[in-house]
Amino acid sequence: MRHRTAALLFVLAVAGALLLAVAGAGAGDVSAASADMGRWATFAQPGYAPTNDEVSVGNDKLVVILALRQRNLAFLEERARAISDPLQPDYGMYFSRDEVNNIAGPAEEDVRIVKEFFEGTEGMVKFSKGRDLVRFVCSARCVEKTFGTKLEMQKSLAKPGTSPYRSASPIKLPEHVAAALDGVSLNAPIFMPKRPKQPTFPPWRYPAVHDIPVINPNLISGDQFLSLKFIVYCKDGKANKDMLDDGVCSSHGTEIVSIEILVLQHPMMQKVLVLPAIKDVLGQLVGDCGPGGSCVEFNATVGSIQNYASTTARIRAHFSDGSVSAFSDPTKIGSVFLLPYTTPAMLSKFYGIPMGEPVRNPRNIISVAEFEGQYYNPKDLEAFFKLMGVRSWDGEGRTQPQLIGPDKPVAGSVFGGEAQLDLQYIMALAPNVSTWFWSVPGTELATTQEPFLDWLMQVADTDDDKVPLVHSVSYGDDAAPMPAWFKNRVNQEFMKLALRGISILIAAGDDGASGARARLDPTACQQSNPEFPAESPWVTAVGGTQLARAATPVCQYSTDTVIISCQDEHEVVCSSSTGGGVTTGGGFSNGFERPWYQSGINGVVANYLRQSDSPVPDVEKWFYNTSGRAYPDISGISSNYLVWMGDHLEPTSGTSASTPLLAAMITRLNEDRLQQGMPPLGFINPLLYRLAERHPEVFNDVVIGDNRCSVKGCCETGFGAARGWDAATGHGSLNMPALRRLLRRGAVEEFALHPDLRFLVATPVPRATVLHSLLLAVPVVTAGVALLGLATFALQRRARSVRELFSSTSSLRAPLF
Repeated sequence: MRHRTAALLFVLAVAGALLLAVAGAGAGDVSAASADMGRWATFAQPGYAPTNDEVSVGNDKLVVILALRQRNLAFLEERARAISDPLQPDYGMYFSRDEVNNIAGPAEEDVRIVKEFFEGTEGMVKFSKGRDLVRFVCSARCVEKTFGTKLEMQKSLAKPGTSPYRSASPIKLPEHVAAALDGVSLNAPIFMPKRPKQPTFPPWRYPAVHDIPVINPNLISGDQFLSLKFIVYCKDGKANKDMLDDGVCSSHGTEIVSIEILVLQHPMMQKVLVLPAIKDVLGQLVGDCGPGGSCVEFNATVGSIQNYASTTARIRAHFSDGSVSAFSDPTKIGSVFLLPYTTPAMLSKFYGIPMGEPVRNPRNIISVAEFEGQYYNPKDLEAFFKLMGVRSWDGEGRTQPQLIGPDKPVAGSVFGGEAQLDLQYIMALAPNVSTWFWSVPGTELATTQEPFLDWLMQVADTDDDKVPLVHSVSYGDDAAPMPAWFKNRVNQEFMKLALRGISILIAAGDDGASGARARLDPTACQQSNPEFPAESPWVTAVGGTQLARAATPVCQYSTDTVIISCQDEHEVVCSSSTGGGVTTGGGFSNGFERPWYQSGINGVVANYLRQSDSPVPDVEKWFYNTSGRAYPDISGISSNYLVWMGDHLEPTSGTSASTPLLAAMITRLNEDRLQQGMPPLGFINPLLYRLAERHPEVFNDVVIGDNRCSVKGCCETGFGAARGWDAATGHGSLNMPALRRLLRRGAVEEFALHPDLRFLVATPVPRATVLHSLLLAVPVVTAGVALLGLATFALQRRARSVRELFSSTSSLRAPLF
């Protein structure tokens, strides 16, 4: 009966395919006739206008990615939903690469048209394995000739990490070629000096004459300490030029014998120290006092100060005659927050990540995507492991990553900071994991963004038994200027990776709800400015938190008779206004609708929009799209990470830190599942939102803070944290021990799971019938007949391929479902 049913479906599929081919041909004619040729104008950078600062292009190699139109995307999206949703019987039944390509691949006619277009060109043409993306490498002059455009190159030296190339005219393509494409992405080379110089900052200039001490406003703070630099002024009002051994102000008459430091912490804490003016207590160096000449700058460090409080300082000088100067001006310096440093050991303890358990499954591979010329130094990675006590296990690709693409290690370079951070923490928190360093050079000219399509083409072409199961991407930009076709196509590629059981984690951004534009443009504060690709419905957007003691509202309670001071450390929203260094991104997409896993009148996003803990902004006064895809989905600590850079540790903050943290945690969960013969988690968003409904104990809820600030400065409006999901931290952070127990075999009995969540575990269940699965994905009869037959054979092949893919050793050959 089964074979006869399949044969019948095959006949129906052929008939349906013919109908779809006719319909598709008609649609193609309409598309070609009414193609939005304006999309090709996005080849020029937004706001670019030719000037006299351009020169003719040379023979640099440029990369052009052509995105051919795909087919059956609606069907594939329904399948991606079904295999990613733990409430569906097909949960975890992933597709192979070839199955995705066979269903989504472009029409043969479109492939032929594009091949003919490149005939006779001097460049190198490479089709992806699915033939839906084409990589064309050619000289700048060749690109001009092939695409009918005029490229220009700035005469002045480009800044490191940016491209000197500009595009002064739109692409001109034959109408039938344009009709076969979603769009064209040009990736120009970026300028990278052989050894990038570290940024230098001019010394702080003190006044030559003053009547009170002056503190350098650049206070340095750390874990329970505050360090400050200052100069003192003698009785005659002139800046001190005498070293400590000679006696401070000794050449001016009355000496200064001690420095009084007053440390002030909000709201009502203070600490007073009187330090003798001797070399064993104070540091000294030559300072800059402007035209008046040099002076002596002292520095002092005060320890045992309470963390998590807004902190500032004032100083005054004690003279040998018993007189005392006035305190320094408190309005001339800002405040800082003292925070503990983030290390692998600290993260392991806080989240319950088992650093002592090595990742052993050969299929459990993780990748960090790097752009903009970022690179890592292998020696720095080894030094970091040694310094942080990270144990090394033998094995190829386990103590050093596998390199995909270029890498130019320069010890301590600022252009390696992002890559160093990603690798050092991913490989420390998931020790022994096979890690790929996936470097993609160049910049996408039309959007001035990362060459995402070039990277996604490479990932999509990777064999099923080698493609990393988790990808950490710490990059993103303002979504508004990006062409719609570019965002839609990248989103489709993410969806196709979800079909293969691959997790993509994207940083939510470091400039709050109003985005990076708010750093320099106050008008950007007038609305929400979401980031892409964090706003994509098919990625897991990762927000940022920081530690604090006032992590619940009661910790801020104070009356005349009761003052509450909490001592336990918990997470709050990471914000530059509270010392986090950055402010986590978050909000609502303007280009993507709210996805199914966030929908429903009683869903977590709808609940957030009507909650009263931290009421959302009035959309009439501050625009955001309440029906758009909401992000982030999950968060993690993102402040004060210590990264080894050449010969020293540097603190850094950002959702680019919390993203590799969460990637390592997902890799840990995958390891548990693979060792038990279970499939990897794949696209985890539906699982996260289902768990939020029934098992909120797997999240550490964040209820304090907001994301109204950028890295520099604050807007008046943003999204606040609240109980449950919120647009600042998503579901909060992961409770790793609870989640590990919940996702393992046998968790149904221990956790008394809701029956709808039985598919989370590896208990064998009957495979869903083909007809039932297809009915979920077929909205119309004509398309349904064709897709029914296509999916029949795909599902039959997948039953074997999925088992083989995740059962590479005899110990993993137990049934997956």
